[in-house]
Amino acid sequence: MITTIIAAVTTDRAIGRGGNLIYHISADLRRFKALTVGHTVIMGRKTFESLPKGALPDRRNIVVTRTAGFTAPGIETAPSLTDALDMARKAGETETFIIGGGMLYDTAMPHADRLQLTSIEATAPDADIYFPEIDPARWTLTAESASQTDDKTGVTYRFLTLDTRS
Repeated sequence: MITTIIAAVTTDRAIGRGGNLIYHISADLRRFKALTVGHTVIMGRKTFESLPKGALPDRRNIVVTRTAGFTAPGIETAPSLTDALDMARKAGETETFIIGGGMLYDTAMPHADRLQLTSIEATAPDADIYFPEIDPARWTLTAESASQTDDKTGVTYRFLTLDTRS
């Protein structure tokens, strides 16, 4: 099973502010959906609670939480990332996506095989959640889109795929 971390990250590694994404980029959200539909998504409880409509449709949603008895429609829970990954593996999942938040990304980096990033060419000095450092000795860039500019936000971004070095 491939374990993929997926995130939209600014040049200063910001990913969130006040429980929300830094930038809402339509193409990023479409890419996220295209990559994750039909697969398992694993997220922390705060990330789940930030989703406007609850569990993401057409995906198996696993929420990692230490809150005993936490439940919500359309989700399963796991007490740790390792347990969540085991649940996906036992179900025969081919690729599982870690979708946030910051603490879960930190925990997931040693387990990840792939990073699917939207690299946003902007900073966010008021951010309160950051993506972990990417060790260039561990990761290699395997795909990169041309730079594009989002019509609504005006920010420039690129899609990057990084895989672990063999």
